[in-house]
Amino acid sequence: MRGSIVLAAMVVSSSAFGQVGQECIRPEWGKCVSFPNGGSHTGMSIQKEKIQAEVTPGPDICVVNEEEIGGYTFARFARNGVPWPNADWAANVDDFCFFKK
Repeated sequence: MRGSIVLAAMVVSSSAFGQVGQECIRPEWGKCVSFPNGGSHTGMSIQKEKIQAEVTPGPDICVVNEEEIGGYTFARFARNGVPWPNADWAANVDDFCFFKK
């Protein structure tokens, strides 16, 4: 029963960000992804916490830097030359995903 509740919670959480059945897009350093209809972003932060962000329709989001912190490599992103979604945001390169709507 407990496993069913956890699975149901995961499905609800994933569908809230439009990820069910969608391809995980993980651009490499220097690569960009376009979001003409918006989407979402998930991953693990430098503090090892799950992060999520909505992606509004607009210019491409690019991986502008990768840096090693505490034995892990983290990606930083920019949109239209500005840190996205903010200057403190970084996601582990091994588990972040972008999803398109």
